[in-house]
Amino acid sequence: MKIADELIAAYIRGVDVKLVTENDTCAGETITKIIESGIPVVADTGNGLMHNKFAVIDGTSVFTGSYNTTENCTWKNNNNALLIRSEELAEIYFSEFTEMFESRIFGNKKEEGAFAELQKKYYVKLDDMNINVYFAPEDNVEKIIYGRIKKAEKSIKFMQFSFTSDQIGELIIEKFKEGIAVEGVFEKKGSGTEYSEYTKMKIEDIPVRLDRNTGVMHHKVIIIDDYRVITGSFNISKNANNKNDENIIIIDSRELASKYIEEFNRIYGEAR
Repeated sequence: MKIADELIAAYIRGVDVKLVTENDTCAGETITKIIESGIPVVADTGNGLMHNKFAVIDGTSVFTGSYNTTENCTWKNNNNALLIRSEELAEIYFSEFTEMFESRIFGNKKEEGAFAELQKKYYVKLDDMNINVYFAPEDNVEKIIYGRIKKAEKSIKFMQFSFTSDQIGELIIEKFKEGIAVEGVFEKKGSGTEYSEYTKMKIEDIPVRLDRNTGVMHHKVIIIDDYRVITGSFNISKNANNKNDENIIIIDSRELASKYIEEFNRIYGEAR
């Protein structure tokens, strides 16, 4: 409710505030208050989820990560969020927002227009950081993550709310057998199902653990070779890849990776 109040206050000040939300959650006291204030809200029309969690601020900054603007994600769940100041990056995210808000395009498997793929930007250089941004389902994010993991030379650490992709699960097992150091934390809910990669990895003696947080282990994070961080809204699953509107950001930065490693070590140390 506090974030909603701030959005409404900004709107009253004359700030251009627009919101895209998942149709299944476009109800309740908070969203009703936002709509009644006059803020334009668009709910998705796709078969999958509008699962993005990002904001573009003043065309100069992007807020993204796994964090939903809810009480549970604020106070109970393990989450991460980034605020990155970059006009180039903001332009990339704003283009995706406009596709949903203005054009009402959700769950698209490819970009609209004959030359859309050639014109689309994925890469930004910010100081000494290489940043790549991709969106599901149009960019085949599962394949992109697979490619980054395939290049791992020393270590793979991951924290995943939902991990059901056989393709990526089998690749991590393969990398472990090659001698790559692998550690992971799964959200305990759903980890015992036939779809989860948790049991397969335990059978292969990969040191993976179940989160013990009383809330939800909501991270969707992979850290590769202690310098590459993959985060965003994307759970490693077929639905995330093929149906949902999602985003990932890949940042090459040892300084940033060290912060995520701190969080990984904390959660892994508390896990069972």
